[in-house]
Amino acid sequence: MNRHRKHQPLLPYRLRHEVAMRLIDLYRRQPFVFSIEVFPAKTEEGMEALKQTLGTFAKFRPDYFSVTYGAGGSTRENTHTLATHLQNTLSIETMAHLTCVSHTCKEIEVVLYRLEKSGIENVMALRGDPPQGSTEFQTPENGYSHASELVAAIRERGGFGIGAAGYPEGHTENPSKSDDRRRLVEKINAGADFVATQFFLDNTFFLHWRDRLATEGVSVPLVPGLLVPTSLKQITRMADFCGIRISNKLRTQLETHHTDPEAMKQIGLEHATHQLEALLREGIPGLHLYALNKLEAVQYLAPLLPHSSKDIPTPCTA
Repeated sequence: MNRHRKHQPLLPYRLRHEVAMRLIDLYRRQPFVFSIEVFPAKTEEGMEALKQTLGTFAKFRPDYFSVTYGAGGSTRENTHTLATHLQNTLSIETMAHLTCVSHTCKEIEVVLYRLEKSGIENVMALRGDPPQGSTEFQTPENGYSHASELVAAIRERGGFGIGAAGYPEGHTENPSKSDDRRRLVEKINAGADFVATQFFLDNTFFLHWRDRLATEGVSVPLVPGLLVPTSLKQITRMADFCGIRISNKLRTQLETHHTDPEAMKQIGLEHATHQLEALLREGIPGLHLYALNKLEAVQYLAPLLPHSSKDIPTPCTA
C-alpha cells in the first residue's frame, strides 16, 4: 500500500473555483476520495482556534471537508462561516450540511443562495435531528418533512452537488431495515449523488448493507464513515444516540482502561486502523472520517490511505 501522497500545489480560489467539480465528479475520476467531517465552534474565539487546527488538517490533503449543521440550525451562521473559510481560504472543496429542522422552504432557499454566493457548490441534505429539548421531529410549517423532499428541491433548483446520509445499522426511528433502505433509495432517486454513512464500529454491518443495496440496484458511491472510539463515555453516549453496536471486545478493552485516557486513545486508534484496513480490502470508494475536530485521528489514519498522490506527514505513533 502506498502510504504517501505526492505534493500537488493548491490552486488559488478563483482559478480553483473555475475548475471545481461536484463531489460526485471526484468519486468518478478518482479511485479513492478522502473526506473529513468537522463541526463549527459556538463562539468567535472557538472558531478562530478551530481554523488554526483545520489548517493543520489541510496538511493531510483531504479531498474535501464536510461541515455539520446544528440541531434546529443552531449553528447555521457558523456553518456558513467555517465552510466559506475552508473553501476559499484553505482552497479545499467543502460540503455544507443543510437540514429540514426549523426551516421553511423559503429559509432553505436563503441558505442555499448564501452558500452559492460564497462559492460552496456541494451540500449534504439531511432531515436533521430534533432541536434540543424536543424528542421527535416536527415538520416545520411550510417546510420539508423528509430528506428526500429536501434533496428533490435542491436538485430542481440546481447549482449544487448533493450528498445524502446512509445508516448501515438502520435509523434509530425506523425499526425496519428494509424500509430504511427504501427511504435511502428515495433520496437517491430524488437526486442524491452519493451516500456517506453514519459511523459504525463493526464492518459487517456496512458490508452487508452495501451488498444488499447493490442487489437492489443502487450504484451511487456508498462511502463508509469511521469514527475513532477514544473514550468509553463518549462512544457509549454516541452509540446509544445513533443506535450503533459496540462489540463486547471493544467495550471490555475500553472499560479495562477507562481511567487511562492515553490507553483508551491507543485502543481506539488501533480499532479504527483495523476497520480501515479491512474496508480498503473491500474496495471502498473513499473514507468519510468523523474527526470530531481532533487531530489525532487524521494524523494516524490519513497516511494509511491508498492512491496517495500527495505528500502528507507520516503516521502519528500516538
